[in-house]
Amino acid sequence: MKTRTSILLLLLLLSLTAACSKSTTQPETLTIEDLLVRNNELAGWTYGDKRWVARNATELFGAINGAGDVNIRYGFQEGAGQNYNGTINDTPATLTLHVFDQTTGENAESVFNDPQSGMGTAVSWPDGAGEEAHYLTSQLANTLAFYSDKYYVWLNINFGEEEGLNVLKQFALNVDGKID
Repeated sequence: MKTRTSILLLLLLLSLTAACSKSTTQPETLTIEDLLVRNNELAGWTYGDKRWVARNATELFGAINGAGDVNIRYGFQEGAGQNYNGTINDTPATLTLHVFDQTTGENAESVFNDPQSGMGTAVSWPDGAGEEAHYLTSQLANTLAFYSDKYYVWLNINFGEEEGLNVLKQFALNVDGKID
């Protein structure tokens, strides 16, 4: 009987030890840089010559040539940007991606809707990236913006045809997928 009790106590002790030693690590926190599209994540689109990360207003103004007032006004926390090179219809193209952490979803929405963001006459992209998205097209370029959670995302490509807009949309969906 003592042996049986000893074995049961030993098994109980081992099971308690195993239960207490389970990993309690937190899920990995994404950095602002993690939200950028990786090199060749979209086939044929590789890192260009410009990449920046800003953790305060001074760094933001330096990174985007003095722009960023609207982001600062609405709770800018940090941001990152990257240029990408690719081709569309055998024509070289450059895409620019900027991701801004605006601290709250309300702030990100405010940047999105602010006339100073430069997207005043944009066309809505229903069921697109983020909580709301819109784009501008011209003969020379396309620009797309959206917000998701606390992030405001802005993209531009120097290719004005529909194919350029389609590339922007794919980049936007990839970024949005990382936010979710």
